[in-house]
Amino acid sequence: MRNRVSYVAQRHYDVRRGRCDWETVSHALQEPLLACLRSFDARHSQIHPRRISGDTEWALDDIAALKQFTESHFRTQMTSDDWVLAGRYMNIAHSDCIAKMWTLNTFQMTPQLYSQIAEFRQAGLLWPTICSKATSCSPDILRFAYSTTSKDKVQKLRRPKAQFRISKHQHWTEDEDKHLTDLLSRFDNGRDIDWNYISKTIGHSKNACRYRRILLMRSQKSREASQSSSPDMSTKSDSPLAYAAPKRLRA
Repeated sequence: MRNRVSYVAQRHYDVRRGRCDWETVSHALQEPLLACLRSFDARHSQIHPRRISGDTEWALDDIAALKQFTESHFRTQMTSDDWVLAGRYMNIAHSDCIAKMWTLNTFQMTPQLYSQIAEFRQAGLLWPTICSKATSCSPDILRFAYSTTSKDKVQKLRRPKAQFRISKHQHWTEDEDKHLTDLLSRFDNGRDIDWNYISKTIGHSKNACRYRRILLMRSQKSREASQSSSPDMSTKSDSPLAYAAPKRLRA
């Protein structure tokens, strides 16, 4: 397996990019891509790793390839062995891959920075000059972040982020259930409920409050059904939760 992988990798080595086309190697051998990378041994081929110092700029294709490879095959935190495979995939020392991905992940494109870069580009400034004026990151990271950021993404960045994001399945305390019941009692017949006010008051999202209300209604109906055998138990409930069913929740 090792000799086969090394031979096929040598055939599909791209001199211009300085790395192998490992997707083609995997398809030719009918083996998973990661298995081919684990079996590859540079000593059995004439492929030598590229030497890229910390100050050397990467090609945008290399940054995109490394980002896609790590996101496609390693969804969790990567180990040192995983980074070795990433280095073989890029034909670059894995320590350089770690440094480049760390720089890319820590860089954040803001709407102000995007607009500033656009103005500099319209003025005809080169990327090293733009990088020195706009930010302290390397020019290749700045170019990649700018080229992969569209106008739609910039508009999303302009929107203020929510202070908290809580799942509708998050644990609710008894005090929060009582507080929700008291707030719902202020609205007649469950009509025109101000979910924005309830969400800000309790500290849960609007969908979480709606979903919790449904759960409380189901729990109340279950208790009423279990106690329906009692003759002195009223079948009509005056609870503020016994309203018309709320609108369907968005997925």
